[in-house]
Amino acid sequence: MMRILLATDGSPHALRAATFLARLAQEAREVELIVVHVGYVPAAAYGGLGSAAVDVVGLEEDLERAGREILEVTVREFGTVDAWITKEYRRGDPPSEILAVATAKNVDLIVMGCRGLTQLEGLILGSVSERVLHRARRPVLVVR
Repeated sequence: MMRILLATDGSPHALRAATFLARLAQEAREVELIVVHVGYVPAAAYGGLGSAAVDVVGLEEDLERAGREILEVTVREFGTVDAWITKEYRRGDPPSEILAVATAKNVDLIVMGCRGLTQLEGLILGSVSERVLHRARRPVLVVR
């Protein structure tokens, strides 16, 4: 059985990746799909914002609620695909968590969308897909 991890952030690029993967999974004989969303709270929210009080617990709960909704919407893209599908919500650094799930589940392929950054923005900001691509020890398919 082939195991494929789909990392999603709910963006149009991520939904295109899900649609592409649905077509790919339709052709596969046996496939397990692991759909992952990682909620990320920047370190600045935990302190260092001066006197501004931040409800970090409330922020994380809202983030998780939104993340689980993103997972539900993404899984709908698989419609009638005959595959074993699991959803996983994680918190933390998105590339690190995606790679941790890939390792723990021993996936054969990681699929994710590309943000479509310009070269300059990519140099300055980087992207989750780029960081996963460079650190992964298994094949990565980035869908535009």
